[in-house]
Amino acid sequence: MNKVLKQEACLEKIEELRNKMVNAAGQYGMSHPIVLHYSQELDRAHNKMILLEVPNRSTNWQRSFSY
Repeated sequence: MNKVLKQEACLEKIEELRNKMVNAAGQYGMSHPIVLHYSQELDRAHNKMILLEVPNRSTNWQRSFSY
């Protein structure tokens, strides 16, 4: 998978997680554990996207991110 496709996949995942987080917050309130879960997943997706955009970063960081 090339870099552009990986970035597009990350962007799609970020949007999906953002929507889930917003919907859960509307349904359960901002402090509900599921909202926190989606927020943390969203942070991981953002971090992965940043690593894809910056060349020559350590692959150890990339291995620590999972969906």
